Amino acid sequence: MEIFKADYMGFCFGVKNAVEIAKKSLDEDGSLISYGEIIHNQDEINFLKEKGLEVVYDLDKSLEKKDKKILIRSHGVPKKDIDFLNEHNIEYVDATCVRVKKIHEIVRKHSEEGYEILIIGNPNHPEVKGISGWIEGPLYCANSLEEVRKLNINRDKKYCLVCQTTFYNNIYKEIVEFFNENDYTNIVRYNTICDATKKRQDACVEIAKKVDVMLVIGGKKSSNTKKLFDLCSSYCINTFLIENYREIPYKYIDKKRKIGITAGASTPDWVIEEVIQYVRQSE
Repeated sequence: MEIFKADYMGFCFGVKNAVEIAKKSLDEDGSLISYGEIIHNQDEINFLKEKGLEVVYDLDKSLEKKDKKILIRSHGVPKKDIDFLNEHNIEYVDATCVRVKKIHEIVRKHSEEGYEILIIGNPNHPEVKGISGWIEGPLYCANSLEEVRKLNINRDKKYCLVCQTTFYNNIYKEIVEFFNENDYTNIVRYNTICDATKKRQDACVEIAKKVDVMLVIGGKKSSNTKKLFDLCSSYCINTFLIENYREIPYKYIDKKRKIGITAGASTPDWVIEEVIQYVRQSE
């Protein structure tokens, strides 16, 4: 058996920073409230809950616990949520990824200048919902080239395009190519896909092309992990999305096989190492 590990996998900067902030706050205060799940990985969430982390999905709930600090996760939130916390004098720590904050500033500035905003991404993803909340004018969201084609973009208007940081890099390129081919010069474009996302996607494809079994480690709710799974599945038919070592598909693993391993941006190093350890023990 040979094990091939992707050169880039696991925690991205934004998630790592948010988790470190949470751990520091929990060590100092013994309690912390996360507005939404801080990370799309149940193992890490369970670990943080044992240290005192609580999770709320409605900021009104924080009014009942004003003695506890609120954590804004790396996905970011709409402006109205920040305003709510300030208006009610609720202490919070902002762990929004710096790259996501940059998108907030781009869309805020351009919408104020009269641009209509086009977001390339999943409209139901918390990051995209947060970005949308910094836009004061018209906005459109498209998740594919097909959806972009249906927008009927008006050439007499000016648009600003941004992208979910964890979006598919290959689909984004298709969309940009479509705009170039059709001479949409009225669209200001910002490629806001995170470098870590691009590197992870490229690295997983490189591994998937040469292995018999591909293990993608990450939470079932994780958008970027799902994208890694989709990409790997295109090159390796035996691709599996697993959350931890308990879900290793042992019947597909034997001494003759080449095993590839990658992990989403919300997957802790210790979870990755456990999977590798158990795969090796199966020899």
